[in-house]
Amino acid sequence: MNQEHVGQMQGEPKFCQSCGMPMPTEDLLGTNKEGQKIEDYCVYCYEDGAFKQPDITLQEMSDICTGYLVQEGMDEAVARKLLAEQLPHLKRWRGVASSPSTN
Repeated sequence: MNQEHVGQMQGEPKFCQSCGMPMPTEDLLGTNKEGQKIEDYCVYCYEDGAFKQPDITLQEMSDICTGYLVQEGMDEAVARKLLAEQLPHLKRWRGVASSPSTN
């Protein structure tokens, strides 16, 4: 990462590949096992090289994210539609069924 602009991300905007949250600054980046920042996942989803909620389903993630988007002023139906269109294409969810697990 460019140390001249600590905190501000350079280049294309980054989005968490688990929840879809924009990550415009380094403080929002998750970390690998060595504690180094990674650009694939946010600090809320990924820390120390592992997902914070390893057993969460795509549907559960969508429900959590919907709540945050509604808090930010988005209509719930619009939020659910947006997440249904976006989350399945993110790295963590590609090829994963959206139905809750039966574990």
